[in-house]
Amino acid sequence: MESARVVLVTNVGQGFGRAVALSYGQAGFDVVCADPDVDLASKTAAEVEEVGGQAIPVQADMTSLLEVRSAFAKVFEIFGLLGGVVHVVSQESHARFDDLSESEFAELLREDVTSTYLLLRTAVRLVRPGWVVVVAPPGSNEHPQMAAVQGAVKGLVKALAHKPRHEAVSAVEFDEMLSEPERSPPRVNVVVPSRTASDPRSDAALVHAVRYLGSAAAKGLRGSVLPVHLPAPPKVIETLLPEVQAALDDSVRQGDLDDDGLGDFEPTAEAALLDDVLQEAGLDDEALRRAELGLERLEEAALDEEDESTDGVERVWNPATRLGGWQR
Repeated sequence: MESARVVLVTNVGQGFGRAVALSYGQAGFDVVCADPDVDLASKTAAEVEEVGGQAIPVQADMTSLLEVRSAFAKVFEIFGLLGGVVHVVSQESHARFDDLSESEFAELLREDVTSTYLLLRTAVRLVRPGWVVVVAPPGSNEHPQMAAVQGAVKGLVKALAHKPRHEAVSAVEFDEMLSEPERSPPRVNVVVPSRTASDPRSDAALVHAVRYLGSAAAKGLRGSVLPVHLPAPPKVIETLLPEVQAALDDSVRQGDLDDDGLGDFEPTAEAALLDDVLQEAGLDDEALRRAELGLERLEEAALDEEDESTDGVERVWNPATRLGGWQR
């Protein structure tokens, strides 16, 4: 079971969940993409298959025990086994603690703590042997309510790793279970990112940590809390198409462009859309050429009248001012 190449990933619609699902898909795993929004789950599942994996979307709200059990049941119905689970705790709160309402705090606990409890409760019974990795909220969020969430999530994982699962099992019996692979409960660990999710490339370090904890190399780890430092997310310009970046980059040398002023890239649909936007805004080449001619005519008219004065103050044309203008 532990070596089965079937992984269940929760909250795959965006952020860390999507990045983890894509990584497992690229490695050739069968990925079960679970998300409360079935459209987002289907979209991520399609992306997983595009990178070489097999995927099925599952609509599942992890705060409902019925839906959690249903998601696991569907996995076993389709694949017959499950190697591991990645549960992404996705809810964050940045509200001031004294402004946080009771309902907001209850929702935060439900989305993060209750979902973790229900998933672990189901996984310890069904994923044997196997592994579970919980992606906790970012460690950079220092609001008291998020500290409570992090403490609860970490406490659940550590309790499962180092204590009997229930009162009917003694500590000795629990140790015996760990020594017998067929009876061993899943090894559960936590990953704590340093910031919120950005994009799969910038979040690669977290994905690698999850993949490591789900691999045979981490077989001896249980109840571990692994902080992961992530680089700063890319600036907006870095997320644009290369040709758009080149158009906005003043450091591009003229020699890098062809005779027509363009680089070595083919026109794309995105580039055509950019042209339409520039034209509507009056910033295309033709509109700028007309504006330049208009300024030249204004400058010529101004030069003809430069000897005239108003109120005894001589005014001269200064084309360096915005759109040209008179200057004392």
